[in-house]
Amino acid sequence: MNKLLAASAAIAALSGSVQAQQDVVANPRGMVANFDIGNVGPILTEMGAVWQQATAGNGQPYLRVSAGGDLVLNIIPTACQGQSFTGCVGMNTVALFSGGGINYQTVAAFNQKYWFSTAGIAPDGSGAYLSRYDIADYGIARGNVAASVLNLVVLADIFRKELATSGKTVSLEGYADDMSARLLNGRGLTALAGPGALETMTKHQVAMEESAEIVRVLLKDQDAPRNKIENVNAGR
Repeated sequence: MNKLLAASAAIAALSGSVQAQQDVVANPRGMVANFDIGNVGPILTEMGAVWQQATAGNGQPYLRVSAGGDLVLNIIPTACQGQSFTGCVGMNTVALFSGGGINYQTVAAFNQKYWFSTAGIAPDGSGAYLSRYDIADYGIARGNVAASVLNLVVLADIFRKELATSGKTVSLEGYADDMSARLLNGRGLTALAGPGALETMTKHQVAMEESAEIVRVLLKDQDAPRNKIENVNAGR
Protein backbone atom coordinates (compact mmCIF):
# COMPACT_ATOMS: atom_id res chain seq x y z
CA MET A 1 0.00 0.00 0.00
CA ASN A 2 1.49 3.31 -1.05
CA LYS A 3 1.54 6.48 1.01
CA LEU A 4 -1.60 7.90 -0.61
CA LEU A 5 -3.70 4.79 -0.04
CA ALA A 6 -2.38 4.38 3.50
CA ALA A 7 -3.32 7.94 4.33
CA SER A 8 -6.72 7.48 2.71
CA ALA A 9 -7.36 4.38 4.80
CA ALA A 10 -6.40 6.31 7.90
CA ILE A 11 -8.83 9.09 7.00
CA ALA A 12 -11.63 6.59 6.50
CA ALA A 13 -10.86 4.91 9.80
CA LEU A 14 -10.52 8.09 11.81
CA SER A 15 -13.34 10.10 10.20
CA GLY A 16 -11.02 12.59 8.54
CA SER A 17 -9.10 13.65 11.63
CA VAL A 18 -6.28 16.18 11.30
CA GLN A 19 -3.87 13.63 12.74
CA ALA A 20 -4.53 11.30 9.83
CA GLN A 21 -3.64 13.98 7.29
CA GLN A 22 -0.90 16.07 8.87
CA ASP A 23 2.09 14.08 7.62
CA VAL A 24 0.94 13.49 4.05
CA VAL A 25 2.98 16.41 2.66
CA ALA A 26 5.76 18.56 4.07
CA ASN A 27 4.99 22.18 4.90
CA PRO A 28 1.22 21.61 4.66
CA ARG A 29 0.49 25.28 5.44
CA GLY A 30 2.81 26.49 2.71
CA MET A 31 0.89 28.19 -0.10
CA VAL A 32 0.77 27.55 -3.82
CA ALA A 33 -0.58 30.34 -6.00
CA ASN A 34 -2.94 28.22 -8.09
CA PHE A 35 -3.72 24.76 -9.46
CA ASP A 36 -1.35 24.86 -12.41
CA ILE A 37 0.14 21.46 -13.12
CA GLY A 38 3.56 22.68 -11.97
CA ASN A 39 2.07 23.28 -8.51
CA VAL A 40 -0.22 20.26 -8.18
CA GLY A 41 2.12 17.65 -9.67
CA PRO A 42 4.83 17.88 -6.98
CA ILE A 43 2.20 17.59 -4.24
CA LEU A 44 0.84 14.41 -5.82
CA THR A 45 4.34 12.99 -6.12
CA GLU A 46 5.02 13.71 -2.47
CA MET A 47 1.77 11.96 -1.58
CA GLY A 48 2.96 8.82 -3.34
CA ALA A 49 0.68 9.09 -6.36
CA VAL A 50 1.92 8.30 -9.86
CA TRP A 51 0.78 10.80 -12.48
CA GLN A 52 1.36 11.94 -16.01
CA GLN A 53 0.32 15.04 -17.91
CA ALA A 54 -2.13 14.57 -20.76
CA THR A 55 -3.99 16.84 -23.17
CA ALA A 56 -7.70 16.50 -23.91
CA GLY A 57 -9.16 16.94 -27.37
CA ASN A 58 -9.99 20.58 -26.68
CA GLY A 59 -6.37 21.35 -25.78
CA GLN A 60 -7.03 21.33 -22.05
CA PRO A 61 -4.06 19.90 -20.10
CA TYR A 62 -4.90 17.60 -17.22
CA LEU A 63 -3.33 15.03 -14.94
CA ARG A 64 -3.94 11.29 -15.06
CA VAL A 65 -3.34 10.14 -11.51
CA SER A 66 -2.92 6.62 -10.16
CA ALA A 67 -3.91 6.67 -6.50
CA GLY A 68 -2.62 3.14 -5.94
CA GLY A 69 -4.12 -0.22 -6.82
CA ASP A 70 -6.54 0.24 -9.71
CA LEU A 71 -8.05 3.55 -8.63
CA VAL A 72 -7.37 6.46 -10.99
CA LEU A 73 -8.32 10.13 -11.02
CA ASN A 74 -8.33 12.87 -13.64
CA ILE A 75 -7.34 16.30 -12.29
CA ILE A 76 -8.23 19.23 -14.54
CA PRO A 77 -7.00 22.77 -13.78
CA THR A 78 -9.89 25.14 -14.53
CA ALA A 79 -10.92 28.81 -14.32
CA CYS A 80 -7.55 29.66 -15.89
CA GLN A 81 -6.72 33.36 -15.85
CA GLY A 82 -3.58 33.29 -18.00
CA GLN A 83 -2.66 32.25 -21.51
CA SER A 84 -2.40 28.60 -22.51
CA PHE A 85 -4.30 27.26 -19.51
CA THR A 86 -2.16 28.94 -16.84
CA GLY A 87 -3.04 30.79 -13.66
CA CYS A 88 -5.81 28.26 -13.01
CA VAL A 89 -7.66 29.04 -9.78
CA GLY A 90 -10.06 26.11 -10.02
CA MET A 91 -9.37 22.37 -9.88
CA ASN A 92 -11.88 19.79 -11.03
CA THR A 93 -11.01 16.26 -9.97
CA VAL A 94 -13.00 13.54 -11.74
CA ALA A 95 -13.07 9.77 -11.27
CA LEU A 96 -14.71 7.92 -14.16
CA PHE A 97 -16.37 4.54 -13.67
CA SER A 98 -17.41 2.17 -16.44
CA GLY A 99 -18.87 -1.30 -16.60
CA GLY A 100 -21.66 -2.88 -14.60
CA GLY A 101 -25.19 -1.52 -14.29
CA ILE A 102 -25.67 2.05 -13.11
CA ASN A 103 -28.59 2.69 -10.77
CA TYR A 104 -29.83 6.28 -10.73
CA GLN A 105 -31.13 5.82 -7.19
CA THR A 106 -27.67 4.77 -6.00
CA VAL A 107 -26.12 7.89 -7.53
CA ALA A 108 -28.84 10.15 -6.11
CA ALA A 109 -28.53 8.61 -2.64
CA PHE A 110 -24.75 9.03 -2.72
CA ASN A 111 -25.17 12.73 -3.47
CA GLN A 112 -27.57 13.08 -0.58
CA LYS A 113 -25.11 11.50 1.84
CA TYR A 114 -21.75 12.89 0.69
CA TRP A 115 -21.79 16.63 0.01
CA PHE A 116 -18.02 16.88 -0.42
CA SER A 117 -18.31 15.64 -4.00
CA THR A 118 -20.81 15.35 -6.84
CA ALA A 119 -21.74 11.99 -8.32
CA GLY A 120 -23.33 11.76 -11.74
CA ILE A 121 -24.15 9.50 -14.64
CA ALA A 122 -22.03 9.82 -17.78
CA PRO A 123 -23.82 11.75 -20.52
CA ASP A 124 -23.83 8.70 -22.78
CA GLY A 125 -25.16 6.46 -20.00
CA SER A 126 -22.13 4.17 -20.19
CA GLY A 127 -20.98 4.69 -16.62
CA ALA A 128 -20.78 7.13 -13.77
CA TYR A 129 -18.42 9.74 -12.39
CA LEU A 130 -17.48 11.41 -9.14
CA SER A 131 -16.17 14.97 -9.19
CA ARG A 132 -14.88 17.53 -6.73
CA TYR A 133 -14.31 21.23 -7.39
CA ASP A 134 -11.70 23.22 -5.45
CA ILE A 135 -11.05 26.97 -5.43
CA ALA A 136 -7.79 28.88 -4.97
CA ASP A 137 -8.69 32.49 -5.76
CA TYR A 138 -6.06 33.76 -3.32
CA GLY A 139 -3.81 30.71 -3.26
CA ILE A 140 -4.28 27.49 -1.32
CA ALA A 141 -2.29 25.60 1.29
CA ARG A 142 -0.42 22.53 0.05
CA GLY A 143 -2.07 20.49 2.78
CA ASN A 144 -5.52 21.51 1.56
CA VAL A 145 -4.72 20.27 -1.93
CA ALA A 146 -3.54 16.96 -0.47
CA ALA A 147 -6.55 16.66 1.84
CA SER A 148 -9.00 17.28 -1.00
CA VAL A 149 -7.41 14.56 -3.13
CA LEU A 150 -7.22 12.13 -0.22
CA ASN A 151 -10.84 12.56 0.73
CA LEU A 152 -11.95 12.11 -2.87
CA VAL A 153 -9.93 8.89 -3.06
CA VAL A 154 -11.85 7.61 -0.02
CA LEU A 155 -15.20 8.59 -1.53
CA ALA A 156 -14.31 7.18 -4.94
CA ASP A 157 -13.65 3.80 -3.37
CA ILE A 158 -16.97 3.95 -1.50
CA PHE A 159 -18.79 5.06 -4.64
CA ARG A 160 -17.36 2.22 -6.71
CA LYS A 161 -18.44 -0.35 -4.13
CA GLU A 162 -21.96 1.07 -4.02
CA LEU A 163 -22.19 1.05 -7.82
CA ALA A 164 -20.99 -2.54 -7.91
CA THR A 165 -23.79 -3.72 -5.64
CA SER A 166 -26.64 -1.87 -7.35
CA GLY A 167 -28.75 -2.72 -10.38
CA LYS A 168 -29.79 -0.56 -13.29
CA THR A 169 -33.45 0.03 -12.48
CA VAL A 170 -34.14 3.69 -13.27
CA SER A 171 -34.13 5.50 -16.61
CA LEU A 172 -31.12 7.72 -17.25
CA GLU A 173 -33.01 9.92 -19.72
CA GLY A 174 -32.55 13.60 -19.00
CA TYR A 175 -30.15 13.14 -16.12
CA ALA A 176 -27.05 14.38 -17.97
CA ASP A 177 -28.94 17.53 -18.92
CA ASP A 178 -29.89 18.09 -15.29
CA MET A 179 -26.26 17.82 -14.25
CA SER A 180 -25.36 20.53 -16.77
CA ALA A 181 -28.06 22.96 -15.59
CA ARG A 182 -27.28 26.36 -14.05
CA LEU A 183 -26.35 26.03 -10.37
CA LEU A 184 -27.11 29.62 -9.45
CA ASN A 185 -29.71 32.20 -10.39
CA GLY A 186 -27.66 35.19 -11.51
CA ARG A 187 -30.28 37.83 -10.87
CA GLY A 188 -30.95 36.48 -7.40
CA LEU A 189 -27.25 36.64 -6.54
CA THR A 190 -27.00 40.21 -7.80
CA ALA A 191 -29.97 41.24 -5.70
CA LEU A 192 -28.50 39.58 -2.64
CA ALA A 193 -24.84 40.56 -2.87
CA GLY A 194 -24.71 43.51 -5.23
CA PRO A 195 -23.68 43.95 -8.88
CA GLY A 196 -20.07 42.91 -8.25
CA ALA A 197 -21.07 39.43 -7.09
CA LEU A 198 -21.49 37.96 -10.57
CA GLU A 199 -18.09 39.21 -11.69
CA THR A 200 -16.52 37.50 -8.68
CA MET A 201 -18.43 34.26 -9.13
CA THR A 202 -18.35 33.91 -12.91
CA LYS A 203 -14.98 32.20 -13.29
CA HIS A 204 -15.89 29.42 -10.86
CA GLN A 205 -19.56 29.26 -11.78
CA VAL A 206 -18.70 28.58 -15.40
CA ALA A 207 -16.06 26.03 -14.44
CA MET A 208 -18.43 24.19 -12.10
CA GLU A 209 -21.13 24.07 -14.75
CA GLU A 210 -18.59 22.59 -17.16
CA SER A 211 -18.38 19.38 -15.13
CA ALA A 212 -20.66 17.47 -17.49
CA GLU A 213 -18.78 18.83 -20.52
CA ILE A 214 -15.46 17.85 -18.94
CA VAL A 215 -16.82 14.32 -18.56
CA ARG A 216 -17.82 14.31 -22.24
CA VAL A 217 -14.32 15.41 -23.25
CA LEU A 218 -12.71 12.75 -21.05
CA LEU A 219 -15.03 10.04 -22.38
CA LYS A 220 -13.93 10.89 -25.93
CA ASP A 221 -10.31 10.50 -24.85
CA GLN A 222 -9.78 6.77 -25.13
CA ASP A 223 -6.61 7.03 -23.04
CA ALA A 224 -8.25 8.78 -20.06
CA PRO A 225 -8.02 6.30 -17.17
CA ARG A 226 -11.18 4.57 -15.99
CA ASN A 227 -12.10 2.58 -12.91
CA LYS A 228 -13.80 -0.75 -13.52
CA ILE A 229 -17.01 -1.56 -11.68
CA GLU A 230 -17.17 -5.22 -10.77
CA ASN A 231 -20.85 -6.07 -10.57
CA VAL A 232 -21.17 -8.54 -7.73
CA ASN A 233 -24.77 -9.25 -8.79
CA ALA A 234 -23.69 -10.64 -12.15
CA GLY A 235 -24.69 -14.23 -12.62
CA ARG A 236 -27.32 -14.22 -9.92
